[in-house]
Amino acid sequence: MLICFVLGIAFPKDNYKLSGIVRTADGEGVKKAKVLLLNNDEQEIKDEKTDRKGKFKFKKIAPGTYTIKAEHKSEGSGDQRITITDTDLKDITITISAVKQPEKVAVIDTTSETTQQAFVDGLDTPLKTQSAEELLPQVRQFDRIDRLAFEDTFFEYESNLRALKNQIDSLKNIVTAFEKKQEMPNLSRELLDLIKVPEYQYRIELRNGTVVMGDILEESDSTLVLKTQIGKLVLKKEMVIRRDKHEEPSPKIVFLGDPFVNIYPDRQIFSGRIKNIGKKRADFVRVISNLFTQTTKEAGRDSVFVKGTRIIYDSGVIADSALEPGQTATYNFPVAIEGRRKVQYHTMEVHWDEAR
Repeated sequence: MLICFVLGIAFPKDNYKLSGIVRTADGEGVKKAKVLLLNNDEQEIKDEKTDRKGKFKFKKIAPGTYTIKAEHKSEGSGDQRITITDTDLKDITITISAVKQPEKVAVIDTTSETTQQAFVDGLDTPLKTQSAEELLPQVRQFDRIDRLAFEDTFFEYESNLRALKNQIDSLKNIVTAFEKKQEMPNLSRELLDLIKVPEYQYRIELRNGTVVMGDILEESDSTLVLKTQIGKLVLKKEMVIRRDKHEEPSPKIVFLGDPFVNIYPDRQIFSGRIKNIGKKRADFVRVISNLFTQTTKEAGRDSVFVKGTRIIYDSGVIADSALEPGQTATYNFPVAIEGRRKVQYHTMEVHWDEAR
C-alpha cells in the first residue's frame, strides 16, 4: 500500500477535461457555436461545437494556461482565460455578444469657397447651382407641355380590350370546370339510410347558453350523468336551467271524435274524420276497422286509404293519400261481417308511413 501511495504522488495526472456552456447576454444557451481552445501563442489546440443546450467539452488537455474562444455567426463572439493545474475544470461560462461596427462619417470642411464649390460639383443631383438665385424652385412653362389631341388615345384600346375579353372567357371556363369538380357525389338512398344518426331523448340548456343533447344515465341531487355523442358527460344541476324531452319532428294522425257507424245484418259502414297533428307529412294514410264477437273472435276486418294530398315519390309511385301537417281528411268504408256472426264491438286504427 505504501508503494502505491508513493507512485500516486510521483506520477500525477497529465491530462484533464474542460467543460462549460456558451450563453448570450440574456442567459440563453447558444447551439452550434464554434468553441476554440488556444494556447499562450494564440495557436489553436482543439475545436468543438456546442450542443443544442450550448454545452461543450474538451478532453485530454495538458496543464497550462489557455484561452477558450466561442464564435457564432449571428450571436457574436466571446472568450475567457483559464488555467489548468491539477483538476478538471467544469461549469465554464462564456458569454458572447454581437459587436456593432461604428459607422464611418465623412467630415467635409466647408469653410473655404474652393471646398464649397468642389462639394457642389461632386453632388450626384440634377440641381447644381452657381448662385443663390438659382436655388429657387424651377417652374415649368405651360406652353411647353405636349398637348394630346381629343381624338387621340394613350394606347390601342381595341386590341387591349380584345385580349382582356379573351382572358375573362378563359377564366370563366376554368371556374366552370372547377365548380363541376366541387359538386357533391351522388349517393344512393340505400347508402344514406345505412348512416345511423344518434337519437337522444333530452335537450338540456345550461346557464352559459350551451345546449346538450343526450340520454340521462344517472341522476342525483346535485349531478346529471348524460350519454352524449362525445361520451359520458357529468353536469352540475345548478348549471341546468331547462330540461326538455326531445322529440324529432314526425307525423301523428288522430281521429277527430268517434266514427259514425251504420249497422246492417251483413256489414257495418264506418265514416268520420282524421287529422295530422304532427310536424311532418304522413304518407299512405290508411284507416282500419276490426269487428269482434262477444268472445273476442274476429268477425270482420277492412280498411281504406284516405283522400289527401297528391305526391310523386322518388320511386315513381304517385298517390293522393298523404296528409300534410295540420291537414284533415274524411273516410267512409264498409266492413263485411263474416258468416253472419254477431258483432259486439269494434276497434279503429290508423296507419301511415314516411316516404320520400
